[in-house]
Amino acid sequence: MQRDVRRSLAVGVVAVVVAVGYGVATDVIRPPSTPVLPATLLLYAALVTVPFGLGTGAALLALRYRVVAPGVALAGFAALPALFGWYAGVTVVGVLVAGPFVVVVALAETLVRARVGRLRTSPSPRGFRALSVGVMAAVVYAGIFAVRAVLPLWRIDTGVPATTVPPTVDLAVTLWYVLGASLVLVGLPVALNRRFGLLAPGAGLLAYLLVDFAFVQPAVAEGAELVVALLLGVWPTLSVLLAVVGVVELRLRGDDDPDSGDDDGGDGDDEGLTVEGGLLGDRV
Repeated sequence: MQRDVRRSLAVGVVAVVVAVGYGVATDVIRPPSTPVLPATLLLYAALVTVPFGLGTGAALLALRYRVVAPGVALAGFAALPALFGWYAGVTVVGVLVAGPFVVVVALAETLVRARVGRLRTSPSPRGFRALSVGVMAAVVYAGIFAVRAVLPLWRIDTGVPATTVPPTVDLAVTLWYVLGASLVLVGLPVALNRRFGLLAPGAGLLAYLLVDFAFVQPAVAEGAELVVALLLGVWPTLSVLLAVVGVVELRLRGDDDPDSGDDDGGDGDDEGLTVEGGLLGDRV
């Protein structure tokens, strides 16, 4: 298992090198000639953290569970700048927008493989339950964000030039993106807490949600300029940072094996939420 983790981290480093190379080649990343703006720092952080998280996660899913679609999808996104022209817009889209879409693909393949029994390594029942609860929490948050922010923004005239994409298709793609981002921003900290009892990712998530519900969602609904920065920079970067915080806390607690069989038949987790017939079809 540790060898899989090391290989996955190596793939994440390679993904960072590719993303930074694209950024330098397309002049997204350039030596500062003037004082660096916070938005620029956020972009640079996203161009490093997001590819690392995506590459590591996709490689780990492929090596440990034989879930290969995320890796294939990431390879396709990585080819976008070379296929459609080397300029900054394609690079930013290929690096940052890829994440949430790939996460949804990963979840779909994992659910299908779990249903037909084709996962290379089957997680414990407690792991299945944590995944189910995390996905449910992500769906709830995505629904709230869609109702409070996405739909009002979609209905108003923001002054952005119209595109060739029909409005309904644009809405569907946006909701897909929001769901994918919610799976890692909200679902992962909840799943980590449910599976391992980790507190740090949940505390960070709670702090963000307090700001999100009070200020961010109303601002997005009104068409504020922070929409792009939020969707492309803040969400992906914060998601990766919360995952890293969870890994650090897990290591500090000394639990190196995520599937170490700590369930004892599932009898040791009678307190708390119980899921029967969950997303993966297992009775817990």
